[in-house]
Amino acid sequence: MKKGSLKLGDVPPYPALLEAVKKAWSDVGRGRYSSRDLALVATLVFTGCRIGEVVQLRRQDVDSKRRVVVIRQLKKREEFQRVVPVPSSLYWEIMTYYLDRIVEDRVFNVSVRQARNIVYSFTEKYLKKRIRPHAIRHSYAVAVLKATKNLGAVRRLLGHRDYTTIKVYLDLTQEDLEQELSKLFS
Repeated sequence: MKKGSLKLGDVPPYPALLEAVKKAWSDVGRGRYSSRDLALVATLVFTGCRIGEVVQLRRQDVDSKRRVVVIRQLKKREEFQRVVPVPSSLYWEIMTYYLDRIVEDRVFNVSVRQARNIVYSFTEKYLKKRIRPHAIRHSYAVAVLKATKNLGAVRRLLGHRDYTTIKVYLDLTQEDLEQELSKLFS
């Protein structure tokens, strides 16, 4: 395994991320957590985008009417866009609340380093463990793969051109396969 790569234990279960977002949303309502920080983390959780992509979001990229987020991805000096549907009402509540309070065109006026620190603070507070932003992307990918059983959908949602990059998500679902087989043969 290459240096810096994720292991199964580094990837938080997607339901735990959803519960953490719900708890933080409750805390925003009580003035105990930043709506900006939650909106940033929720965007990572509900779109699977990269940390660099989330800080590039513009207001027009977050379309609550169509319930989609347009992710702009730079590869080899070319910009590609992918449209990620977000059917979650919770996400749109969080984003509407946050966007109504800002005037900037950039949704998150923070650096990549600041965004990373926001994720670290969020995960330490709500998951009791420091989680890397890319682990949230992996959690999203595994959850989508489990729900849809469609590797092509995962590839498109994450913005990968081919399947070689997303093979890692198949490895991350190995534990689930072992659990299912265990149920079948016990």
